[in-house]
Amino acid sequence: MKKIIIILIGVCSSFMLSAQVKGRVLEAHEHNHAAEHEHGESETLPGVNVFWSGTSVGTSTDAKGKFELAEPQSYPSKLVFSYVGYTSDTVEVKSKSQKIQVSLKSSVQMNEIVVAERKQSTTIDLMKTINVETLNEGELSRAACCNISEAFETNASIDVVTSDGVTGSKKIQMLGLDGIYTGIQAENIPYIRGLANFDGLGHVPGTWVESIQIIKGTGSVVNGYEPMTGQINLELLKPDKLKERLYINMYANAMGRLEANVHVGDKINARWSSMVLAHANTIRQKNDNNNDGFLDMPLRNQLNMLNRWKYEGEKYMAQFGVQALAEDRQGGQVDFNPERDYATTNLYGTGAEATHLQAFFKNGFVFHNHPGRSVAFLARGSLYNQTYYMGLRDYQGEERYLYGNFIFSDIIQSTDHKYKLGASYVFDQYDETFNGKNYYRQEQVPGVYGEYSYTGSKFGAVLGLRSDFHNMFGTQISPKANFKYNFSERGIARISGGRGFRVANVFAENASTFVSSRVITIQNDLQPEIAWNTGGSITQKIQLAGRDFTMHGEYFYTDFENQVVVDRELPGELMFYNLSGRSFSHAVQAELGYEPWKVFEVRVAGKYLEVKTDYVDGLKQAPLIPNWRGMFTMAFKTINQKWQADLTTQFVGVSRIPTTIGNKPENIRSEASDAYALLNAQITRRFRWWEVYLGGENILGYKQPNAIISADKPFDPEFDGSLIWAPVQGQTFYVGMRMRLFRG
Repeated sequence: MKKIIIILIGVCSSFMLSAQVKGRVLEAHEHNHAAEHEHGESETLPGVNVFWSGTSVGTSTDAKGKFELAEPQSYPSKLVFSYVGYTSDTVEVKSKSQKIQVSLKSSVQMNEIVVAERKQSTTIDLMKTINVETLNEGELSRAACCNISEAFETNASIDVVTSDGVTGSKKIQMLGLDGIYTGIQAENIPYIRGLANFDGLGHVPGTWVESIQIIKGTGSVVNGYEPMTGQINLELLKPDKLKERLYINMYANAMGRLEANVHVGDKINARWSSMVLAHANTIRQKNDNNNDGFLDMPLRNQLNMLNRWKYEGEKYMAQFGVQALAEDRQGGQVDFNPERDYATTNLYGTGAEATHLQAFFKNGFVFHNHPGRSVAFLARGSLYNQTYYMGLRDYQGEERYLYGNFIFSDIIQSTDHKYKLGASYVFDQYDETFNGKNYYRQEQVPGVYGEYSYTGSKFGAVLGLRSDFHNMFGTQISPKANFKYNFSERGIARISGGRGFRVANVFAENASTFVSSRVITIQNDLQPEIAWNTGGSITQKIQLAGRDFTMHGEYFYTDFENQVVVDRELPGELMFYNLSGRSFSHAVQAELGYEPWKVFEVRVAGKYLEVKTDYVDGLKQAPLIPNWRGMFTMAFKTINQKWQADLTTQFVGVSRIPTTIGNKPENIRSEASDAYALLNAQITRRFRWWEVYLGGENILGYKQPNAIISADKPFDPEFDGSLIWAPVQGQTFYVGMRMRLFRG
């Protein structure tokens, strides 16, 4: 062991001797010059992370704020400085003799910092131990992105699918599994969950989002016990970082969908800032382009508003806000009139109403005399009411939700060794009625956790363990582990593993399956869903013709201890029961990204999915999940940034369809879907303070043939609008405008 330690010390020493670039980091005063001790000496910052942008080569400042770092492969290169509790900075280094002195300004933060010079629209971090893929504002503007369910159309990691052929809802899938197994958060606070799984993705306007971080695998114990396949974190717009005081976005498409967004905000003084985000959308035009007698998209009205505030002091920061939403929908057969036909067999109709009131609070302290130490408290409260009807089926639900998370963070001697200790509490009360039968439950879940992270020049680890006591299902232990190894200056390998558990919400999460005449059976003692996820990834960046070429590959395996199985394997029946046997997912993905010119970016990706579950009649491929997917996307901008063109093609493979044998001949469908392609494109023209965009979705016009079974007899026992594996509407063209006024 001593020999090994001596060898390691020798290797580290030789590396330090080869370091050529030197400098130091100071603490900046709020007036942008270096802060001083009372004796007039500058205040240095120890433990600051310093690394070459786009590489894994980095170091930390010593007790005197000084650093030494190996030279980059070429000059000029960007040197990034980041430190918990301070605003990060980037400096261009033109030679090894350049004098480097950086002053970082205090900025208490409670989320991860992503810093770089002008980035590609999608980036995979080469420094962090946990695999984080970031979609920035440039990526989100490549499509109309009216809401978050449409934000992943140019991304291969998340699949967006149509829920059914009637309600117009969309859902996401990650690693081949439903989005309910992915933790969706807003600034590291649980956001879309519970009853919001009905269509919560449609309740987050795309213009409200600054960036999206996608984590595949187990992630961190800090973010709770529910995520199984990964996490999606939405970074919303911040009032102190607005580029303009007034932003307006308007959108209209050929289907009669109209949307408007207005953002107003500014800094009130040096410490306070505030903003209001308002959104409205409506569809009043009836469309039946596939001529099945049903609306392709339901009629809809939605109002959505968020007011948030931020206070930023020297050692304390607080953010809080309130969001309110109201939405109503009406779909079904074209001539359905709810005042006349509701709860009758005259015509088949669907309707849904949702009201959502929620508030969040985040605050934190940093201790400048203890670098790396911070305390944060995050909280969210929510009151959600959801009602819907589908034919003769009727549902009313109310959820009262309260979440709190206390986090203490510190370092052990240096920023290479960090730890977090925390305690959380969840109160979640459901009062639901489905077809006259009441379902009530109240969950209370206190929990504690600890996490240790090590970040070396090549090796890194994040090890976490949390224990949560569920008042209905007892103590749940959730270990999570993440490891990384930088095998080259611009290459990284990661592996992860961990456990997650959650309680299913049958009526909110499976509403699309109720668009049918199937007889519903729900097992009385449904148990929490528990799954283990393991996997890994490799990312390598190289220079090709002087430009970055990124290669990324990954594999993840998810294995369920228990799952609430949704069984549509027998015609005319819909069953929900606890897993008896196996349920698992294998997901393999490869992606290549290249920017041959500064103005042109190309990505191509492919994935293979094997998702199987034990049903009553044996182990089968999960239905309506394609066994493979592909994507090709490219983006072009003129040098002056005035014109931008984006094109994305998605290729969707064959999926299994539950058997319809036993139906009348005209209602029998193939047990395998077709493979198909979807083409989306958009052109943007920018002017000084506004821009206009024109685009098309599903330009090739592919539609699932005969999507609704027995559409002409919707109250027939064989009626089924839930076996959807492709779009039910054809081409959609749209136009929009963005205005940025009163820039700061």
